Amino acid sequence: MNAPSAASFAGGVTLDALFRANVSARPNFIALVDPPNRTSFTDGTPLRLSYAKAEERVERLARKLRGFGMPPGSVVAVQLPNIAETAISLLAILRAGYVAAPVPMLWRRSDLIAGLAGVSPKAFITLVKLNDERPAEIVCEAAAELFDLSFPCAFGEDVPDGLVPLDREDFSDHPEFPATQTDTVSLVTFDADAEGFFPSGRNDAQWLAAGIATLLEARIETGDAIVTTLPLSSLAGLASAFVPWLLSGGTLQLANGQSKIFGGVGPEERVHFVAPAAALGILAQTVTAPFVSAIAVHRNAGTHAIDLSRVPAGRVVDFHNFGETGAVVLMREDPRSALAVPLGGISAPSGMAGAPIVIETKQKDAQIWLRGPMVPREAYPPGLGNYRTARDADGFVRTGYRCRSDGKGSLIVEAGPERVVSVGGLRFGLNDLQSRFASIGEDVKILTVEDPLLGERLRIEAANPGAAAAALLAAGHSQLIVDATKEEFRSRGTG
Repeated sequence: MNAPSAASFAGGVTLDALFRANVSARPNFIALVDPPNRTSFTDGTPLRLSYAKAEERVERLARKLRGFGMPPGSVVAVQLPNIAETAISLLAILRAGYVAAPVPMLWRRSDLIAGLAGVSPKAFITLVKLNDERPAEIVCEAAAELFDLSFPCAFGEDVPDGLVPLDREDFSDHPEFPATQTDTVSLVTFDADAEGFFPSGRNDAQWLAAGIATLLEARIETGDAIVTTLPLSSLAGLASAFVPWLLSGGTLQLANGQSKIFGGVGPEERVHFVAPAAALGILAQTVTAPFVSAIAVHRNAGTHAIDLSRVPAGRVVDFHNFGETGAVVLMREDPRSALAVPLGGISAPSGMAGAPIVIETKQKDAQIWLRGPMVPREAYPPGLGNYRTARDADGFVRTGYRCRSDGKGSLIVEAGPERVVSVGGLRFGLNDLQSRFASIGEDVKILTVEDPLLGERLRIEAANPGAAAAALLAAGHSQLIVDATKEEFRSRGTG
């Protein structure tokens, strides 16, 4: 049996073409809504953009990027939180004929250098301020070692010298945008194995196949609102919200853990809420009207058993995420527990006769393997090698997620990839972390601890925790790693 192709789902349609179609069909409909608490963490008042206004911003930014003179296919990295400019930036990069590479907001200088070295970005889009930190300054530091990075850019006030400000209202006359294609990589996300970060590239057709699974299973209709707490920097965030938004022509509201879920979305609207499975019940407690669907994202083993029966939703949909390789999206039959992952072909909507197969699973070497139209076909960039995608003779890709059979033709996920820790949606390779400590002269013991909300948590034991924390900060490591050395984090219980 041959796996279905991504092209059969996309039919030659691009992500930019979908957005343009929505602009044409519903110019005055609200497209993007900022977190209502935006002013508490970054510059600018909360945005509420119609499709026409969003199109103006996409066009302006695309022209600015083209004005840099970068060749088609150049990589543009994006490091932004859940704000409207994130969606605008991704669409503008695609329109300009470049490859978008969103990275986690928690990545710091060391992570940026390690993660982006393989894709050689020529431009970088970030923001000046995020709470007490200055991401734009961090990018300036990383640029010294990312030798191809010529155009660091930032949204916000008081943009540091050396960065291109992106909030100016300047339209320039640049060459025509190249016609976008569905068969070349358009958007790259980043996964991790034990040795560190590596890129995973998809073309538009593959991204559409990933988003269609969520759209159909959650019954997202034209004009519906999608509220997401997941950042648009991973397969999980993009396939559960961003791509379904483009497919449905509705409203995308970007939220965070501190924002009110319904800021800017009217109670009369059909709303779909996306959040990590472990946090969904807590985040939904402020809801005043029921959701059409609640989309629970699972990135760690064990979360399938979380009871979501108290979430006010017409249907609960489980998004089983296997890193950046693929996802299985299924509606719950019983809101108290997710279904096990079926073996074989999985359609969308699931269980419907004649529905298209969006992904296939099999068990091999006690792991889940995936193939289908959303699964990347080769390593990115070309020539990088495919040892991290481990495709077998039938075209299935090894996910590294360990599983067991439930005896009924389905699989239960027991653990994530070996020597990879997933803290929320941020993944680290333990061998990579160990080498980072060795490079700063610190002998530490790295442990992982179960966490009810994050799935896992790092715990780092050092002879001198203060010195280790200071050395990590100086070397440009993530605050998440630095905090793992502190006593209050190391001694925190898991209940």
